[in-house]
Amino acid sequence: MNYRVTDTHVYVLDSHDTIHDVLCFPRSNQDYKDLVELVYDSQTHEITNIDDFKVFDHSRVTAPSKGGFFYTQEFLIPILKLVNENKL
Repeated sequence: MNYRVTDTHVYVLDSHDTIHDVLCFPRSNQDYKDLVELVYDSQTHEITNIDDFKVFDHSRVTAPSKGGFFYTQEFLIPILKLVNENKL
Protein backbone atom coordinates (compact mmCIF):
# COMPACT_ATOMS: atom_id res chain seq x y z
CA MET A 1 0.00 0.00 0.00
CA ASN A 2 1.38 3.38 -0.99
CA TYR A 3 0.45 6.04 1.57
CA ARG A 4 1.52 9.37 3.06
CA VAL A 5 0.82 10.74 6.52
CA THR A 6 0.68 14.50 7.13
CA ASP A 7 -0.12 16.48 10.27
CA THR A 8 -3.83 16.26 9.52
CA HIS A 9 -4.51 13.46 7.01
CA VAL A 10 -3.60 9.99 5.83
CA TYR A 11 -3.43 9.74 2.03
CA VAL A 12 -3.65 6.39 0.27
CA LEU A 13 -2.90 5.92 -3.42
CA ASP A 14 -5.22 3.56 -5.28
CA SER A 15 -4.12 2.94 -8.87
CA HIS A 16 -5.99 1.07 -11.59
CA ASP A 17 -4.15 1.09 -14.92
CA THR A 18 -4.15 4.77 -15.96
CA ILE A 19 -6.52 5.97 -13.22
CA HIS A 20 -4.96 7.07 -9.96
CA ASP A 21 -7.20 7.93 -7.03
CA VAL A 22 -5.99 9.42 -3.78
CA LEU A 23 -8.14 8.55 -0.80
CA CYS A 24 -7.93 11.16 1.96
CA PHE A 25 -8.75 10.31 5.56
CA PRO A 26 -8.62 12.80 8.46
CA ARG A 27 -6.36 11.86 11.33
CA SER A 28 -8.84 11.64 14.16
CA ASN A 29 -7.89 11.69 17.82
CA GLN A 30 -10.17 8.68 18.28
CA ASP A 31 -10.32 5.34 16.53
CA TYR A 32 -12.79 4.89 13.73
CA LYS A 33 -15.13 2.17 14.99
CA ASP A 34 -15.95 0.67 11.62
CA LEU A 35 -15.68 1.05 7.87
CA VAL A 36 -18.87 3.12 7.68
CA GLU A 37 -17.33 5.85 9.86
CA LEU A 38 -14.10 5.73 7.86
CA VAL A 39 -15.79 6.00 4.46
CA TYR A 40 -18.09 8.77 5.71
CA ASP A 41 -15.02 10.91 6.54
CA SER A 42 -13.13 10.16 3.34
CA GLN A 43 -12.54 12.25 0.22
CA THR A 44 -11.33 10.92 -3.11
CA HIS A 45 -9.36 12.87 -5.70
CA GLU A 46 -8.02 11.79 -9.06
CA ILE A 47 -4.48 12.56 -10.18
CA THR A 48 -3.22 12.15 -13.72
CA ASN A 49 0.42 11.52 -12.90
CA ILE A 50 1.29 8.96 -10.23
CA ASP A 51 4.39 11.00 -9.30
CA ASP A 52 2.08 13.81 -8.15
CA PHE A 53 1.25 11.67 -5.12
CA LYS A 54 4.64 12.50 -3.60
CA VAL A 55 3.56 16.12 -3.16
CA PHE A 56 -0.22 15.66 -3.11
CA ASP A 57 -2.19 18.20 -1.08
CA HIS A 58 -5.96 17.68 -1.12
CA SER A 59 -6.61 21.33 -0.18
CA ARG A 60 -5.15 22.40 -3.54
CA VAL A 61 -7.14 19.94 -5.63
CA THR A 62 -10.46 21.13 -7.00
CA ALA A 63 -11.63 18.07 -8.94
CA PRO A 64 -12.85 15.05 -7.00
CA SER A 65 -12.42 11.60 -8.45
CA LYS A 66 -15.11 10.51 -10.87
CA GLY A 67 -15.41 7.38 -8.76
CA GLY A 68 -16.67 4.18 -10.27
CA PHE A 69 -14.50 1.82 -8.25
CA PHE A 70 -16.10 -0.10 -5.42
CA TYR A 71 -13.82 -0.19 -2.41
CA THR A 72 -14.30 -3.60 -0.85
CA GLN A 73 -13.91 -4.54 2.79
CA GLU A 74 -10.74 -6.38 1.82
CA PHE A 75 -9.35 -3.10 0.47
CA LEU A 76 -10.63 -0.88 3.30
CA ILE A 77 -9.82 -2.96 6.41
CA PRO A 78 -6.03 -2.39 6.11
CA ILE A 79 -6.73 1.33 5.57
CA LEU A 80 -8.89 1.43 8.70
CA LYS A 81 -6.00 -0.09 10.64
CA LEU A 82 -3.52 2.36 9.09
CA VAL A 83 -5.67 5.41 9.86
CA ASN A 84 -6.32 4.25 13.44
CA GLU A 85 -2.59 3.70 13.98
CA ASN A 86 -1.86 7.26 12.83
CA LYS A 87 -4.10 9.21 15.18
CA LEU A 88 -3.17 12.76 16.14
